[in-house]
Amino acid sequence: MAKIVGIGAVMIHANDPAALAKWYSDRLGIQTEYSEEDGCYYGELDDAATGRFTPFGIYPAQGVLAPNSRSVMVNYRVDDLDHYVQELKLRDVVVDRVLVYEYGKFGYITDPEGNPIELWEDVDSNQ
Repeated sequence: MAKIVGIGAVMIHANDPAALAKWYSDRLGIQTEYSEEDGCYYGELDDAATGRFTPFGIYPAQGVLAPNSRSVMVNYRVDDLDHYVQELKLRDVVVDRVLVYEYGKFGYITDPEGNPIELWEDVDSNQ
């Protein structure tokens, strides 16, 4: 049976792609580059543990790639949730809640366009 083994890409639709790309850069450290061809911002999330990367893009809300519904949540794996949450708070990011289970720690934030973000630290692996 086929299964999902990671994030294939992160595609976020935005009313103001430039402002959202700047927010992701300034607050979360995710760098993107603007493409004049389609008005999108593209980057990669590199995973040193696996040697893989995940494509990341911020797209205009109106256009070919726009979804029917803007509701999306992306889960990002982090290596130290407690430290990362403290850094986010220093950057004026509101952390909605942090949940701890025996299989992992989860933090929840929202970007300026209202897209929920889940942050996850796998406490079972030796990262």
